[in-house]
Amino acid sequence: MVYTVKDVARILQIPESTVYEYIRNNVIPSFKIGKHVRVRKDDLDECIERLMK
Repeated sequence: MVYTVKDVARILQIPESTVYEYIRNNVIPSFKIGKHVRVRKDDLDECIERLMK
């Protein structure tokens, strides 16, 4: 499963601009499909676990 930036923002309850900042700073791994940024569910889950420690 993959998420859009909007999905990630809703899941984490943070602004989309913050999600983009995290992606730019490699806090959240992502990839592009054309011009659209996507985040794999597994990558987001790992990121959340890493940040919770």
